[in-house]
Parts: sequence; structure tokens; C-alpha cells
Amino acid sequence: MAVSVRFNESELRLIKEYAALYNISQSDVIRKATMEMIEDALDVKTLEDAMERVSKNGSKMYTMDEAGKELGFL
Repeated sequence: MAVSVRFNESELRLIKEYAALYNISQSDVIRKATMEMIEDALDVKTLEDAMERVSKNGSKMYTMDEAGKELGFL
């Protein structure tokens, strides 16, 4: 499915320069940036939901190092 997006001249110039620098298409630049933005937002939402559950039920959160020590990996 095709989607149309409008950019001003400076935005488009920046996208073109980035695409040229990494030898990828402008569409790939826009697609990758969009998907990364969405994935980041979903990760933040997942973390916020987990932290809310922890604060409500008193569960404990562990860092990666703490979890590794607890499980005997470190």
C-alpha cells in the first residue's frame, strides 16, 4: 500500500542526505524512522504498564545484573 507524506524543503534535503550517506532509498529512511519511533513508543508504554503493576502489587523489579546473579549466570 502506498502512503503519501509531505516534507518541507529542508526536511526533504535532510532525508536525501541521510539516504545518500547510507546508500539507501528515501523510502527506506522514512520507513525505518517511522518503525523505530513506533517501536520506541510501544517499549515505553510496556515499561510504564509494568512499573504501574509493580507499584500496585508490590512486586520487585530486577536489573539485568541482579537477575543474572539471582539465576546464577554471573
